[in-house]
Amino acid sequence: MLALITGGSGAVGSMCAYEAARLNYDIVLGYNSDEKGALSVKSMLSDFRAKIVPVRADIQTPEGRNALAAAAAELGGADVLVNNAGAAKISAFLDTKESDTQQLLALNLAAHIDLTRLIIPQMLRKRAGAVVNISSVWGVQGASCEVLYSSAKAGVIGFTKALAKELAADGITVNCVAPGCIRSKMLDGLSERELCEKIPLGRLGDGLEVARAVFFLARHGYITGQTLSVDGGMAI
Repeated sequence: MLALITGGSGAVGSMCAYEAARLNYDIVLGYNSDEKGALSVKSMLSDFRAKIVPVRADIQTPEGRNALAAAAAELGGADVLVNNAGAAKISAFLDTKESDTQQLLALNLAAHIDLTRLIIPQMLRKRAGAVVNISSVWGVQGASCEVLYSSAKAGVIGFTKALAKELAADGITVNCVAPGCIRSKMLDGLSERELCEKIPLGRLGDGLEVARAVFFLARHGYITGQTLSVDGGMAI
């Protein structure tokens, strides 16, 4: 069994890799610029039997997406695809530019759509597989000063629902996890106290809590087209 995970050097991606290795998946670990982080994840997983293949790839480019798909094909084809890579920008909408629109939608939505298009044939040959897309609580309910990010993450949810309908007959599930405030670099510069005041459970989440939701969905063959919020109650 093979899991392809993008954004593999970050807080969520690294824990998705941990959970995959714990469940005896081999892993293609996609990362863009943080080679040190990716190698650290590989080292962290050295006690598991899993084969870990870090692949440096900018998923916004055809070359990067093709590199990930080729690495997965070389290991027998992906059984699970975790579309996790992403980035946010906090800014008033009128302060954003067209280039911001292109950049944030490309990374947080279009790149995942295009990578999934390359990976699905690997699953079709097995007539089985699972795609788990990482959206956000802001994709569910929107966020002031994160309009572009919220738009992209809402698009991920729409992509999930539509693709789930299309691939159900082929034995492939497509689901979505919508994290809330997860302890990560994305929260750098924000007040933890103020964030926690907005979370019913009163604390930040961690990457492993997201990862467990990801692989719950990936391994559940009768759930598809769903969005599972892992947000401490923010979207209630």
